Amino acid sequence: MKTIIVYGTKYGCTKKCAEILTGYLEGDIDIVRIKNEKIDLEKYDNVIIGGSVYMGKIQKEIMRFCKKYKGKLMNKKVGIFISCYTSNDEEGFMESLFSKELLEHACIVTTVGGEMDYDKMNFVYRKMFQSLKKIDGFNEEFKEPELRILDIKKVAKAINKRASK
Repeated sequence: MKTIIVYGTKYGCTKKCAEILTGYLEGDIDIVRIKNEKIDLEKYDNVIIGGSVYMGKIQKEIMRFCKKYKGKLMNKKVGIFISCYTSNDEEGFMESLFSKELLEHACIVTTVGGEMDYDKMNFVYRKMFQSLKKIDGFNEEFKEPELRILDIKKVAKAINKRASK
């Protein structure tokens, strides 16, 4: 069984998730950060797509990958994970990021939490969070995000699961 994890990341959290995920997957695994390179999906049985969400949007390269390889993805076992604040039960969230067809085809679609790396953030994001933390009441509601390893393991379990005969 050969699996490729293709991911997009802004500050590195999705890369970290992909690396953690490899520890739970069976078979040969390749990890590729999506840019503009061509990917030969023919040699893979499974494709895991990972991205991060900022301001309600996923990376453009993830959207381009899904559109460009849609036909090939529909003939593969696909898993999708997103690193972000949003929980798995947020209605309509995934539908705003991926096509309905791809979501229905995937064996798992989930969020895996995230991390805030303030040192890697650009000036605008860093200032925005510093300002928000000064607002009365914000800190009572705000909880630093964290990676949910159990959800990462669920992605691996779904991909590792053999088809019923």
